[in-house]
Amino acid sequence: MDPIQTLINALVVGLVGLILARMTHNLRQEVKGDVARVEAGLAGLRTELKADIADLRSELKAELSEGRAEVRDVRSEIREVRSDLTRVALAVGAEPRAGRQQA
Repeated sequence: MDPIQTLINALVVGLVGLILARMTHNLRQEVKGDVARVEAGLAGLRTELKADIADLRSELKAELSEGRAEVRDVRSEIREVRSDLTRVALAVGAEPRAGRQQA
């Protein structure tokens, strides 16, 4: 009776082991599929982010260029005003300030 009981126990343990192995294998395949889908999604997001960053960079470069042009215009206007003020001061007989060299 003992050898038969041992054989039955061994068969049951072997069968349960096979069932668990099959379940584990199926779960691993599902997890691999999920990981592949997540990686594909991340690759798509990465591509979108790179495109968005490139667009933002080009917009920023354009804005900086416009800002620099405006600064140049303002500096030019300031030079003109300074020149006009110098002419007015010389016309009314103003003396150069102490510590400033004449050109």
